[in-house]
Amino acid sequence: MRKHYALVFLGLLSCSPKQELQNILGDSWAVIYGSDTRQEVVLDESVAAAATAMILTADDLLLNKSGKDYVIKSLPLRQQYPLCEDEKFLDQPAVGNCSGVLIAPNKVLTASHCFRATDSCAQSFFIFAWNLKKAQEASLSVSEVFKCKTIISHSLNTKKGIDYAVVELDRPVPGVAPVPIASSQNLKVGEAVVSYSHPLGLPLKRDIGKVLETNSASGFLKVAVDTFNGSSGSPLFNSQGQLIGILSSGMDDFLEDDIYRVQSEGGCINFNRCKTGTCFGESFSKVYDIMPELR
Repeated sequence: MRKHYALVFLGLLSCSPKQELQNILGDSWAVIYGSDTRQEVVLDESVAAAATAMILTADDLLLNKSGKDYVIKSLPLRQQYPLCEDEKFLDQPAVGNCSGVLIAPNKVLTASHCFRATDSCAQSFFIFAWNLKKAQEASLSVSEVFKCKTIISHSLNTKKGIDYAVVELDRPVPGVAPVPIASSQNLKVGEAVVSYSHPLGLPLKRDIGKVLETNSASGFLKVAVDTFNGSSGSPLFNSQGQLIGILSSGMDDFLEDDIYRVQSEGGCINFNRCKTGTCFGESFSKVYDIMPELR
């Protein structure tokens, strides 16, 4: 899933969840196609940032001999993809396969396709606010790693055509507040929104987006925002700091022609960048439409 939009944002101040997101969005912004606008997230940025989870598999973690710490088996992004040198974050560690968000002390909302495998719960682990500073540390305490206890609700088991799953963790997440959930879907085309995710398994990133479509007959929002594989299940927030969507699908990260070219000729790959009118937005499941499942 890939699109690039450059948008102006203001610095974050210490304030309420509503003010946090309003400060990130700013009073005005402009779209410039073809630019990667993902930004690093600091530890104390917002309720939304602290509650965003990276989802790992058992293969991503190694418990050390003491039994007190996990080593995250990440690799620099440049070692995982043949990316060109002008792409961002090449030397940052990348791991994990999906994102999610804390909606109750021990519950995470994510995308259903992150949990399609029959053993996906037993093989899934969650870490929160894994930003660049945390990623540069050698290990994580076992107290910072949470296991999937059960899948409470899954859209594949319902009649709704929305992509979501609610996962119960093995214990509550201390010191992290669940995000507030929007009680209505009063969104307007052109409205600014904020996405938090772990694109390609990178440390936590933030991007400001623009609502493109709010079709009331659909269970999805269309949003112009920078997302990648690994961002699936990531949260989308309105200017009030309320959760409004969960990422389901979007544009391809790479163009197939570029992949074939590198395989046959060598060289490097750039991410798929969209020109005006060529991309139609990332699809986010509307949280408002799955509210009964979140209670």
